[in-house]
Amino acid sequence: MKILKPILSTYEQIAQDSIREGGRETLRIAREKSPTLTGDSDKSGFISVDDLTVQVGFTSFVSRLQHEDLDNQHPQGGDAKFLEKAVDEVDIEAIAAAKIRAAFGG
Repeated sequence: MKILKPILSTYEQIAQDSIREGGRETLRIAREKSPTLTGDSDKSGFISVDDLTVQVGFTSFVSRLQHEDLDNQHPQGGDAKFLEKAVDEVDIEAIAAAKIRAAFGG
């Protein structure tokens, strides 16, 4: 069975590229902010782009617990809500605006 990929307009392609770049940047920052003892949690990070939606997360159960536990002390550093804090630092709209200006000579 052949799966047909849609032909995207320049704007749609830029939007997908922007959310992919924003997702990668969000994951990078989240890994920096996450509590790390062995690195296994950081390795479980992922991004997934579907149409004009990006999902960033961690598959590790430990990462999920550490993200939500506001009372947990992390001797090696790191924060609770590390993924939410990373999302707040990345401006995907600014990434998209810069890419649109570059693509259309603005």
